[in-house]
Amino acid sequence: MNLEALQRAKDGLQIQDVFLKSSSSKLAEGFDPKFDPRLESLQLELRTTPKRSYLIEGVHQGENIAIFRVEMDLGARQVCPFDGEEGEEAQPDVMVQIDATFMADYVIANPELKADREALDAFAVANAGYHVWPYWREYFSSQVSRMNLPKVMLPMMQFTKASSASTAQKPE
Repeated sequence: MNLEALQRAKDGLQIQDVFLKSSSSKLAEGFDPKFDPRLESLQLELRTTPKRSYLIEGVHQGENIAIFRVEMDLGARQVCPFDGEEGEEAQPDVMVQIDATFMADYVIANPELKADREALDAFAVANAGYHVWPYWREYFSSQVSRMNLPKVMLPMMQFTKASSASTAQKPE
């Protein structure tokens, strides 16, 4: 990833809004979260994917605005580990599935950024997830409770450490 392009986007975008576009939740047929003995062996699997991003330009409250919107697909499922015969196709049994699509809107403060697709794409992949994650964690926690499942806390999203060579700033 081009870190300079990413920095251009960070400098030129301001978070404006995060909202839920769609969601779905389901329990597997025959799975009862109160009494199923498999409940204790369930393993959590997570998915976070920027689906697409695009520009929106228009007039809002009498002012011209430019918005960069990132659509994020997030999902979590709880599965029973595969316990079939060796050589079989290893597919775990999905007992719980919770999915959501969130939108993250950013005001484009620097008009030149509208034409910088490299910077916008880098931002969508590297940063939008950090803004959406707290909303996803709350939604997931709420759905788990509504589905009468044991409490599951999603981890905090962690920043990965970049190598010192790529993050070192040159003295001015």
